[in-house]
Amino acid sequence: MTLTPELLRWLQSDEAVGPLQRLTQNPPEDAALLPTLTGLRKRFTPAQASALVTTARLRKRAEKKFDAGASKMFFSKISLQQASPQEVARYTARRYAGFAQVVDLGCGLGTDSIALAETGVRVLAVDRDSLAAALVQANARALNLSARIQPLRADVTRPAWRIAAAWADPGRRTDARRIFHPDALLPPLSALLDLQRRCIPHLGVKLMPGLPHHAIPPGAEAEWISLNGELKEAVLWFGTLVAQPGRVATALPAGVSLRARGTRAAVRAPGVFLYEPDPAVIRAGAVGDLAQQLGLWQIDADIAYLSGDALMDTPLARAWRILEHHPFDLKHLNRRLRALAARVVAVKKRGSPIEPEPFRKRLYRQKSGRPVVVILTRVANRPWMLIGERCVTKQPVSGKMVED
Repeated sequence: MTLTPELLRWLQSDEAVGPLQRLTQNPPEDAALLPTLTGLRKRFTPAQASALVTTARLRKRAEKKFDAGASKMFFSKISLQQASPQEVARYTARRYAGFAQVVDLGCGLGTDSIALAETGVRVLAVDRDSLAAALVQANARALNLSARIQPLRADVTRPAWRIAAAWADPGRRTDARRIFHPDALLPPLSALLDLQRRCIPHLGVKLMPGLPHHAIPPGAEAEWISLNGELKEAVLWFGTLVAQPGRVATALPAGVSLRARGTRAAVRAPGVFLYEPDPAVIRAGAVGDLAQQLGLWQIDADIAYLSGDALMDTPLARAWRILEHHPFDLKHLNRRLRALAARVVAVKKRGSPIEPEPFRKRLYRQKSGRPVVVILTRVANRPWMLIGERCVTKQPVSGKMVED
């Protein structure tokens, strides 16, 4: 089913509200999909029946990105895929707190417009796509934010408004394919940078996490943002939105940031603990800075694993206690796993060509035993293997204790 503005309007009608609410409370699984559609088609057109079911299922999927508001919102499959998690959108929206009005360029389903409006900012939500304009209007209404969000269907590269601050979320997908180059975005990054120079001095641009460092314009701030240890996006900040030019990593939900200053870490053999920096730290090129901050060292000059002799509680890295480490040798690894009565719960790698899952099948296995992680990497530019166990820390993930 392809959602259209007409179907979206119908989904908000008195005729559709009741059935949609019931389906949202209990969206059909795959096995029940055909019987559910067959029943709905006795009352509605095939397109309407499909729109009801698809919306209910997308609302269920959206719960991973949004809070309880997901049960009231409207989505298309692609717009939901591209939307930032609500926690990330609220974090980036806070940079605009000093502005009375902000333009959301490429508003999509309205995630960022909603986050901006929640801070008290008035938002002009612009998108050239008619469905996007209809989605942001429907979602603003569903969340009682219509007074602060004004949808506008227009070409974001041809501004007909005079607002100095903007947030831009260029399209990163064509059909089901991802876009990986900044100048292949919709619109291209180069077009947005031209807008920033000409008429929108205070601009934030959401980009793919793989943003290369050489693409960062002079004077801009590039921020890589992770949520619960998963890298979500990179953002380029301009104008007064810049906290400090350069690169920075931010880990949510803790809200802890680390600025990349080009620090080089010492390189030594593994100690008592192994640390894997948060992916935002790695992408921002701040591994050496994290090592300096925590008193750690790298185990190889080219590998983003750190080590230390004390357990450090930080949201910017996760840790394992190293039980043993050796030059890589499969037979020796299996002998040591047997001697430890170990149960391998995961195989991790960094700097190793070995694929973890096929490799795991070649390891000594038992149903019970000491849970361990096998880590394949390099030490002093030699293939290396480590056997470790997870460390319990107090890192906040949704207010709970987490186990690294």
